[in-house]
Parts: sequence; C-alpha cells; structure tokens
Amino acid sequence: MGARKRWWSMLESEGENRMIKQIVKVLKEIQEISGYKVIENTEQSNQAFYVLGKLETVRLVETKEAIVTIYHNNGEYLGTSSFIVSHNLTKKALMEKINDAIFAAKFVKNKPFELVKGEKKKTFKSKPINEKPVEIIEEIATIFNNEKTDNAKFNALEIFLNTKISHLVNSNGVDLTKTIHNIEIEAIPSYDGPNDKVELYKNYKYLSYDKSQITEDAKNAIKDVEARYNAKKLENVATIDIVLNNHDVEEFFYNAIADYSYSSVYNGSTDKKINDMIQSDDAKTKLNIAFAPSSSANAFDSDGIILHKHQVIEDGRLVNYYGSSQFGQYLGLTPSGNADELQVAKGKKTKEALCKGKYLEIIALSGIQIDVYNDYIGGEIRLAIYHSDDTTYPVSGISFSGSYKKCLNELELSKEVIKISGYNGPKSIKLKSLNIL
Repeated sequence: MGARKRWWSMLESEGENRMIKQIVKVLKEIQEISGYKVIENTEQSNQAFYVLGKLETVRLVETKEAIVTIYHNNGEYLGTSSFIVSHNLTKKALMEKINDAIFAAKFVKNKPFELVKGEKKKTFKSKPINEKPVEIIEEIATIFNNEKTDNAKFNALEIFLNTKISHLVNSNGVDLTKTIHNIEIEAIPSYDGPNDKVELYKNYKYLSYDKSQITEDAKNAIKDVEARYNAKKLENVATIDIVLNNHDVEEFFYNAIADYSYSSVYNGSTDKKINDMIQSDDAKTKLNIAFAPSSSANAFDSDGIILHKHQVIEDGRLVNYYGSSQFGQYLGLTPSGNADELQVAKGKKTKEALCKGKYLEIIALSGIQIDVYNDYIGGEIRLAIYHSDDTTYPVSGISFSGSYKKCLNELELSKEVIKISGYNGPKSIKLKSLNIL
C-alpha cells in the first residue's frame, strides 16, 4: 500500500473524530445555545515545489480544524457567531471560546430561521485521483517543463494533490461526511528578451487528472507570457467583439446571475421576478444556467442541504432564485442550497466559427464588472490577442465597456465545453460590439 492507503486506513479507523465529539458534547451542555453547527475539515496535501525546472521541496501536509457556529435565540432575533478550533482543547479552554461566541451572538440581530434538519448519517466519497500521488506530481511537472523554449520557461511551479474530508453535524440531526479530491497548480512563466523580462501568474484547479487539459494549459502559459512580452497598445479601434475563454467565461456567468441569489433578492438588489425574461425574445442564443454538485461526492453544502441540480435560467427566463438555507427561508422558499458548480448549456458554434472577423481574444482580465440596473458591463484587459483578417498581435493596457443587455441578447456560445473547478459549460463565448477605452 502507498502512503495514501495507509493514511486512509488510519483515518477510517478513528470512526467519529475525537475533536468533533468533544465539541458537540460540550455544546449540548450549554442551555444558552439554541442551536449549533460544527464542520470538521481534515486535509491531506501532497506538495511539490520546483524552481527553474528543478525540484526543490516535497512535503506531505496534514491539517485538521473545526469551524463551530453557535446560535442564540432571544425570542426576537437569532444571533450567530463562529470560531475555529485547530486542535483538541481542554474543556475549560473550549468553554471560554463558546462563551465568547455566545456574547458576540447576542449583538447579532438576524431574523429567525430554522437549521437544516437531518434524518440519518450519510457519507459521500469521490474516487481518489491516484494511489501514487508522487508519480502524478512528477508527470505534471514534466508536462509543464517540457514546454520551455530558449526564451520562455517556468521560473516557479507548485503542484498540490489534495484530499479534503468535511464532516458536518448540527443540533437538528444533520450528520454528513464527504471526501473530495482535486489538483491545484500555481505557475509563474517568464519570458527573457533582449530588452526586458516579463512574468505571469497562472493558477489552475482540476477535479480529476485530465492530462490533455493540463498539457493544453502548460502550452498556453508559455504562449501567453511570450505574448505579454510582445504586447503593445491597441490603436484606432473604437468598438470590437471580445472572446472570453475558460475562467473568464465562468466569471461572466457567475456575475450574470449574482442578483438572483436569495440574499440579493431579500436585500432588494434585483427587480426581476420569477418567470421574467432576462433576455429579449429575439436573443441570438437563449441561456440555460443551473447550479449542481460537481460530483456525487460533493453532495451537500455548508448548511447541510443535500444538493440537486437547480435550474436558475431556462431559455432566457428566470425560473428560480438560489442560495442558502437562511435567506431561502426568509423568502418563504424551499432552499436550493449552495452547489459548487455552475452549469451552462453549450452553444451551437465551434470556437473556430465563433472567432471570425475582427475581435479581441482575452488572455488575462483584472475582472468583469456587471451592473444590471445601469446596463453596464466592463473590465480591464491585461492581455489579449487582436485579430483582424490576416493581422494578429498581442495587446495590453486597455479596457472595455458596453451595454450588458445588448451583450446578453447578442451572446454567442461555443460548442466546445470545459469542466473546471466551479464551472461546467461553454469553453468560449463572444461578446459583441464593446467599446475600447
């Protein structure tokens, strides 16, 4: 058995973890507490750090902490307060933390709500990425470092194979455990030219070992840093189509539905009602957007709600709000819970068909800003590739802005899809006729 197997055997032999049992036992003794929630997170991370292609450090990191939330009901308000326990405490030390939390909760004036109700203990597990994490790390490092050129290389490369076990219990009978695996990569590609040196920061998260996607990302990282070295100011372009890819697409869609969360609706951040259209009837592509668990293992949220696919936008129409148990109850709705993956239906065009004519393909953005009320969309472009007929060159130091409603109605989505941490949907989208600043 490898190290991962031995660790699992040790973990499973513990049964209910001692830390969470100790905390719950003390919480049950305190009458001032009207309810509690405890999430114990146990993490193992196989980590490797490379400098200029050379392995510098390898380590195995194991951590455990419990996030404790207590609720105090004074008849009119439900106050809450949370604290973290990072190791087993004496009963006296734990009581001090709890009493401090009770004191703080008395100043919080939330409208009352019920904690999620549980019926029986449930456990969810995803399939481990690999029984030999060191071999996977070495293979990933080779993929990245093989992409270096005479001028471009990875100054730093950090690889993490992570396993996280979350055990959630509350005072209303919830007792749920999930085991999630993922890969994280942080890379700093650099380009050394005759006149200057530039660097970029890249961060990637994968739910499984997708070798083809990792290889594509490594290749693109080297291309991007070379483009950054050669980038110039875009001149004499007032309006242009913009193509977003991967994480920028994810950010666009998260921003597009942010106002439809329970908390946003409760706080008056949207005027849209259920069954209202968010796109016009003649929109080029009718959007279909849902939240769902990214895997069968990631089956519950931080409140203890068992998650299912929850449609938010259907054929361009708002069909559901979404969000946490607390604010769902405030709206008188059955809460959807906070699923970890945004799912967007793919489009009808290939990326090749999408990328026609004059357009900017975004490589790096500082972020996307969407203001539905003021009909605004904008962002600062750190790096992009300008395309026009046979002309192609990298640009930086510009911004874009335009009408959000027009973008939604003229939006084009790619057939190609991507599944990354937090998003499953079109790999690329095109926003039409944006102003360049």
